[in-house]
Amino acid sequence: MRHPVVWHVVEAEGLPGVEALGLLPAAELRELAGAPGTDGNRDDFVPLQLPGGPAVLRFQQMADAKLLPSLAGAYAGQPARWRAMIDSHVFFWADPARRDSFIRATRRERARSPGAASDTPSAVYAFHTGALLADLPDVAFYSTFNTGSTVRGAARARRDEDTFRPTTAYRSGPAAELAIRSAVPPALLARARLA
Repeated sequence: MRHPVVWHVVEAEGLPGVEALGLLPAAELRELAGAPGTDGNRDDFVPLQLPGGPAVLRFQQMADAKLLPSLAGAYAGQPARWRAMIDSHVFFWADPARRDSFIRATRRERARSPGAASDTPSAVYAFHTGALLADLPDVAFYSTFNTGSTVRGAARARRDEDTFRPTTAYRSGPAAELAIRSAVPPALLARARLA
């Protein structure tokens, strides 16, 4: 298997909520917290209070001006629709270099954020890819670029209804991220390890 391990990065102060509820898409986290949805880009960390403990939504890098040129197909001209689709997934890094780059970027954003404690490190869960996919085969997708960012190479990537491909169709080549279009329940989280 080309990607035997995938990683999910969590803000450390959100670990109690994750351990109680599992990994939830951002849209579900907002709903559980009674927080209003938003059509706009999240430009800061958003702390949430959940029944099982706190959670944190991260900033996004999908402001309209940069996202619009990359949208095509059913998403053309609809940045809010793309962000809503992104918020319906739980994301995992398939490449350790991308994981580490994301952690560094998160650390920099936390240092600049008025709403986040800059000294709190991210926590990283490592999942055995085969086991995760065996439990969630019908809701598992992959992409070849960072779908939630419009910086660097991802700024030029085309985003449409074919951006996320079923993992059952994966044969070879680069995979930047694994996207689960549902919650990852605590029972599956228990089989992961904090890296």
